[in-house]
Amino acid sequence: MELHKRGWQVYRAYIDEKFDFVILKTYCENCQSFKNALTREEFYRGGNRKAVTPLCETCERDSLKMLVRFIQVKTSEGVLPNQANLGEEIKAFSFHLKIRYHLADSRVFYAWIQVWDQDTHDINYYIFKTSDVERFDDLTLDTYQITDNQKTTLRINKEGEVLNRGRRYDFSVFQDFHNNFECLEELIEGDSWK
Repeated sequence: MELHKRGWQVYRAYIDEKFDFVILKTYCENCQSFKNALTREEFYRGGNRKAVTPLCETCERDSLKMLVRFIQVKTSEGVLPNQANLGEEIKAFSFHLKIRYHLADSRVFYAWIQVWDQDTHDINYYIFKTSDVERFDDLTLDTYQITDNQKTTLRINKEGEVLNRGRRYDFSVFQDFHNNFECLEELIEGDSWK
């Protein structure tokens, strides 16, 4: 629903393998921005009817292209850890990535949904490219090389700030991904229609 709210058409595969969703959005090469198709009134069978065209709603040129993204969704509900002397409400979330198939195409993204409280709809979204995994984790670990997945526990406060600090990796980069739906709209390799 969050993707649909932001103008994406969302499709789920009949058989869930590799990706959870394929999302599409129309992009006008002439306007160089996301646009809808022009809708106009046409006379049909005795009355005016809405007709969708392949034209951009703004420049009215035939320059609309479909931007495609592949989304792997992971969801976690937090549990309260031992909070002695922490001073703020923190929950621990299981973060479980599977990278099989996903490093082969730059149009593959992860959407990690961190559910703080289902009843109050306190939810944080972390949206990132699969290539961003190496910013916070070691892809040479056996758990990635042999089983293609790694489980990590992330401590997160209610505002969505990841508090983990590792010796080798700093999970504070997750702030770059927090509610980062805009990264899906950046033109990347694989988006060329020529």
